[in-house]
Amino acid sequence: MTLSRPSLAAILAVAAVGAWLALGPRETASPGAPAPHADAVAGSGHGGWFDPAMLPSTPASGAREDFVTAQATPIYGRNGRIIDFGGKDASAYIDERAAAARTGDLHAAYQVYQAASACAAAEDPLPEFLDPQEGEAAARERAHVRALCARVSPVQLQERMRFLARAADAGERAAQVDFFMEGPNGKPLAEADTSDPQVQQWQQQALTYLKGAGAQCDQFALGLLSNAYDAGQLGEHDAAQAMAYQIASNAARNKPLSEQQLRQRWGEELAPADFDAARARGAQIAGASCTAQGQPPPQS
Repeated sequence: MTLSRPSLAAILAVAAVGAWLALGPRETASPGAPAPHADAVAGSGHGGWFDPAMLPSTPASGAREDFVTAQATPIYGRNGRIIDFGGKDASAYIDERAAAARTGDLHAAYQVYQAASACAAAEDPLPEFLDPQEGEAAARERAHVRALCARVSPVQLQERMRFLARAADAGERAAQVDFFMEGPNGKPLAEADTSDPQVQQWQQQALTYLKGAGAQCDQFALGLLSNAYDAGQLGEHDAAQAMAYQIASNAARNKPLSEQQLRQRWGEELAPADFDAARARGAQIAGASCTAQGQPPPQS
């Protein structure tokens, strides 16, 4: 299938979210599957989740100096949020904030993570394109980002995960979701050895963070939890938990699932008593998290 946008940011953001959707419940159980939230991270400088309509036309390639100073092409982190380097390269941007980030400034910590995540994403392989022009445009954007990131060290790239964890520990829900999306040590979860104690520690940490974001009525986090329990990404497969969190995710979006949809998806896998308990648990999660955030109680 030909990619509809030449932007590298689109490729990365859609690939990350697409991988999640591929593991999600069947379409009959989740009409309008959870999408990344559009909330901005608290404070200035935190953009919303990737929206293809935001993409401008791709400019023609230029000299090395043009790559560093040009502002026409937005830069996206791995999470799909726009990063504004303010006319600087990534190294200068990170250096300006690193000291504050190391001394407890959570806003600076998240900004450092965002910048380093864009540079890390620039090293990910490009997909194949059926349209050569789209491939050339993506390669130009990749060159633009790599030029901005030329002075960023491997240590700075890896350190982004520590800064991300600090923001997540403080309850920043966007950081809590990003921690899961990054994978163990910034590597894809599908490539991880789940028998490795460090990976297991990451799984527990990611589960805690997603639950923290879900407790803030983050519909994307709630959907990710449903898929994680369904696919066994963060532990053993648990159909009841998967059903409960899918109910909560849909309720947070004011798109409650019907009895028929729930039974089509989980009716055969769960015993009647477990099915009823999971449905009650889903309503409880949605009611507790969304009401606590000042949102109206979800529809039943």
